[in-house]
Amino acid sequence: MDKIYSVRALTAAINLMKPVKTTVLDKVFGRKKRQTSSKFAWDIKSSNERLLKNIHVAAPAQVTDGINRKTVTCEAPRYAEKRFIADADLVDMRKFGDQVGTELIKERIADEQFDIRGDVDRTREFQGVKALSGQVIDEAGNVIVDYNFPAAQKPVLAGTALWTDAAANPVNNLRAWKKYISQRVTASGFIAFCGSGAMDALITNPSALEMLKYSAGKQIAEEGRIAHLAGVEIEEYFGAYKDAAGTIQEMIPDNVFCLVALGAQNAAELYAPIVDSKAPGGVGNGKPGQVFASKSWTKEDPAGRWIKGESRPLPVLFQPECVIWAQVV
Repeated sequence: MDKIYSVRALTAAINLMKPVKTTVLDKVFGRKKRQTSSKFAWDIKSSNERLLKNIHVAAPAQVTDGINRKTVTCEAPRYAEKRFIADADLVDMRKFGDQVGTELIKERIADEQFDIRGDVDRTREFQGVKALSGQVIDEAGNVIVDYNFPAAQKPVLAGTALWTDAAANPVNNLRAWKKYISQRVTASGFIAFCGSGAMDALITNPSALEMLKYSAGKQIAEEGRIAHLAGVEIEEYFGAYKDAAGTIQEMIPDNVFCLVALGAQNAAELYAPIVDSKAPGGVGNGKPGQVFASKSWTKEDPAGRWIKGESRPLPVLFQPECVIWAQVV
């Protein structure tokens, strides 16, 4: 029985869970980078995009300016929740006998961990989306990181340029935005996350319909997304959360179309060690950490057991110019 409460077992279990869909994290910030301290520091890179000079085989290598870098530092966020399971709640489970009782207790612990992991994952996804908007904030609206996107990366369409207008040409917009990004960042492909209002406008716009008429209906009916348009994988994004007042808020606003260039060096999710020497990879134990840690301990009065889950991640952009966050309706 004691083994199911071990830090190693609980940590392994919570890292295997996947309670919440984290589309942006998985597709943009899928690379995880373990940090060694609670102070995050990363370089924002800007390549010179130069062409090298052809030199003779006996000539020395060409001397060039290095990558332009600006170092960003911030304190690693900390997300931790704990749930209390009273002994009184477990009495009936134990009546089934050791084997069945143990399995029921494991299920109860897993339920609590699953819920904790869901809260943290929703927060991670929220911050991933906010990074794409140019400014990472916490639940209270405090700024954690500001990428200072220029106006060109946050276009606000107006008049006949709005995708709801019959004269608008979303495909031309996509091509122009892809060109802007490609002149600044190496892209292995493009993906877009689309608010529902923006998707409605896109699939009813005359110029877009001309390109989509052979495939859009089937794609949207079967997959809920347009697989490709102008070389961009487009997904309608429904991620949401409840604010402090209990009101459901969309992570990507209804009127936003977010274009992202994918690339090995463009983005990642950093994570710091847990400040707990008992956690695998926690501060002071010299072992590799995981994104999540979990532990348990008893309480004497009222008798019971606490179950805790904790994580210290932050999605970051190494090359912020890989994003266009556009208001299109």
